[in-house]
Amino acid sequence: MNIVMALLALGFLIFIHELGHFWAARATGVRVDEFAVGFGPSIIKHQRNGVLYRLNWIPLGGYVKMYGEDNPEAAAAPDNFNNRPVGARILVIVAGVIMNMIGAFLILALLFNLYGAPKANLFIGEVKAGQPGAAAGLLAGDQIKWIEGKEMETPAEFNEAVQTHSGKPLELGVLRDGKRVDLTVTPQMNAAEGKPMIGIALQQQTSFVKAGGFGENTAQAFRSTGELTAMTFDGFKQLVTGAVSFKEIGGPVEIIRITGQASDNGVQHYMYIVALLSINLAVLNILPFPALDGGRLVFLLVEWIRRGKRISLEREASINFIGILFLLTLMVVVTFKDVFNIFSK
Repeated sequence: MNIVMALLALGFLIFIHELGHFWAARATGVRVDEFAVGFGPSIIKHQRNGVLYRLNWIPLGGYVKMYGEDNPEAAAAPDNFNNRPVGARILVIVAGVIMNMIGAFLILALLFNLYGAPKANLFIGEVKAGQPGAAAGLLAGDQIKWIEGKEMETPAEFNEAVQTHSGKPLELGVLRDGKRVDLTVTPQMNAAEGKPMIGIALQQQTSFVKAGGFGENTAQAFRSTGELTAMTFDGFKQLVTGAVSFKEIGGPVEIIRITGQASDNGVQHYMYIVALLSINLAVLNILPFPALDGGRLVFLLVEWIRRGKRISLEREASINFIGILFLLTLMVVVTFKDVFNIFSK
């Protein structure tokens, strides 16, 4: 059942992304020949008002096929995609990303108003003997709630505090059997890891807490959309700079596993993951990489800067083809890694 829920989430996000392209194309006078969710052979297809709607077997993407999109010389008709003003074409290209961002915000707004915003709760799963945590009196099952006398807002605050208190006392407050216990622990540099540690294994659990009324919850959803978007961009930046290992990248199999697992944990967790995936899809697509929406946007911006003088279709197609090959290769490699990880556990 969780696989079905994961595929439904992916299908929904792909649908709203392509719907953005479709609506923008129709609004700017571009003829749409085909609207598809998924790739490969069709499960269902239906022709209506000159548009072929398709639901295909491979749910890893979708497309909106616009008249003349890949061949601007095919016709001089005004509804040819490449005959529309550059501003109209830019709107069509970015509309999918815009729809995913709107979708994420609406999901978060609904989630925050029905169940509340997610709050990460940090628990100690294991305390290693002979390490600073054990010496300080930390126990497995303790919930870390206070750092230096202040209530902890995110687990990142705890990690930052440990890193900045190497060899210095760190005041921690934990909940133990419902009661507050204050302890002092001194992080020590771990030679093998190359960073300060206190010798505990952490477990994170998520609860949902309402901020207040409709207006406050909706405003919080808007802020969270921005924060999650910034975090996603930062994640891609760390990947490019090497701060994040390739081993930490998840492909389609891992996405399906995490989304399905979230559906097992409850509606709140499922909605939050779907919103996060929608933001990830938006950020991924706007990256200036060939074959992605961001890559196509670069070509249009170059055309706009050059006052209508576009890069030749043949060169653009060749660059996009290389991008597609790279993305497909990366997807295959990451998928094999995900499958290997599942069977090796």
